[in-house]
Amino acid sequence: MSEFNPRENYFALLAVPQSYEVNQSDLTRRYRELQQSAHPDRFAGASERERLHAVQYSSQINEAYETLVSPTRRAAYLLKLAGVDSDMSSTTFQDPEFLMQQMQLREELSELQDASDPESALDRFYQDLDGAANQQKSIFSKAYAQQQFDEALASYAKLQFLEKLRSEAELKESELLDY
Repeated sequence: MSEFNPRENYFALLAVPQSYEVNQSDLTRRYRELQQSAHPDRFAGASERERLHAVQYSSQINEAYETLVSPTRRAAYLLKLAGVDSDMSSTTFQDPEFLMQQMQLREELSELQDASDPESALDRFYQDLDGAANQQKSIFSKAYAQQQFDEALASYAKLQFLEKLRSEAELKESELLDY
């Protein structure tokens, strides 16, 4: 088991390149390898200190994986590593194209209940939402790689908004389809 370091960079911990673009299968494979070697059950007969260390290390591995597997959380983490404050609590969007896109998506979401075929309407909505999210991921990746942190931060804020909209859509989906 590796030495536990609570301040270790998540990319270094999981041995993946520090980049917005992450190979998901490599990330998952490395996560599973680390979890297997650090799982607290493997240290049941060890000293109290070693068991505590194993629990902390396992927790750190989980947090690193959960952060890096999520495109939005990964973006926030990269901004944090770059020293950029990513608190978006008071963010307002000045991008008229994005605002228009959001209005259209929200309208599309609100009209789902009146659709003659809600499942098809949901599929179209998710396609539109995924397209908008993929566009922002691409913008973030390019801006971050070029150290254009203002643009990366703006794209991150948009990703957060789209993620929130996806959560709202999933709630509406469960209502419409009676899950």
